Amino acid sequence: MSYDSVSKFNRPGVKVDMAKRDYQKKPFGGEPFSKFLRGVIRLLVAVFIWPFYLPRAEGSREEPSDGGCILVANHHNFFDPIFITFYFRSTRLCFIAKKELYNAKLIGRILKAFGAIPLDRSSSDMQASKLIISEIANKKIIGLFPQGTRVPIGEEISSDPHFGLIHYAIRRDIPIIPVGIDPTYRFFGRPRFVFADSILLRLKDGEKLNPDEQTMVAHDVMRRVYALAGREYPRKDNVENEKLFLRKIDVMPLCE
Repeated sequence: MSYDSVSKFNRPGVKVDMAKRDYQKKPFGGEPFSKFLRGVIRLLVAVFIWPFYLPRAEGSREEPSDGGCILVANHHNFFDPIFITFYFRSTRLCFIAKKELYNAKLIGRILKAFGAIPLDRSSSDMQASKLIISEIANKKIIGLFPQGTRVPIGEEISSDPHFGLIHYAIRRDIPIIPVGIDPTYRFFGRPRFVFADSILLRLKDGEKLNPDEQTMVAHDVMRRVYALAGREYPRKDNVENEKLFLRKIDVMPLCE
């Protein structure tokens, strides 16, 4: 298996507010006005934002199945989820949005049109995971930035990845769509969005992951995601993390 292939990754009770309840009534933002609004936003991106940066998309952008799955990417810029949504045109794709953003009427309506999941960040990690897991059960494609925040270029290891949802995907055979972002956000910088083939990550027969090993696997997943876009994830323990990953985890492509 090759880690630098464009098309293969292995070559890597929440507080519910009015916004959440309204969102649940109309899944995927699929009513006519939301469809119209998505078209308008994509047109604005194509006319005003895309020409400034000239972003590129590479690799497969096929949905792995009609079930729920997770899209995993590195995160550096406000425009990352915008361009991912621009290139991966699935009405099932949705990102997590801070609940507070829904207080701004226009922004909240745009987020709703794109099916964003309003999340109260003051809730516990367990509560947040339960909400996201429920959306996976509703056949959503959850856009996930495991490091949880925008990471400055050159500081890729400054924020540790969260492993909870990736571990859930491993245990429940939930497909993962790895996306590597090369964040060259400058005038005509041509940032790249590299979509790898969908995969399943499975524990090998008889294997388990203790908490320390879960952290090691999370770091190796991030290393592989960064590698898709040709970027380094320069941790000193990369070799140990990779050895553990290869010993414990099978990577099974869903597309040949």
